[in-house]
Amino acid sequence: MGDQGLYYYYQTMAKALTAANINELKLENGNTVDWRSELGEKLLTLQREDGSWVNQNGRWMESNPILVTAYTVMALEQVYASIPE
Repeated sequence: MGDQGLYYYYQTMAKALTAANINELKLENGNTVDWRSELGEKLLTLQREDGSWVNQNGRWMESNPILVTAYTVMALEQVYASIPE
């Protein structure tokens, strides 16, 4: 599958982890990571100079920066909303 639908996956994953009240994910090596930090950092590294996001793999319209930016903003919204108080 590769990068096909990657940004849709990111926003769906963020919604699911928030809904399940999951704060950390366990890695194969036994370490745990805060998914919010990891996802937030990853998304910020993928942001384009004009502030948008786009998938180089255009499957499922993910070459459309408007759609992909919307997916990314929804994922970041979940990251922010799920930060413990």
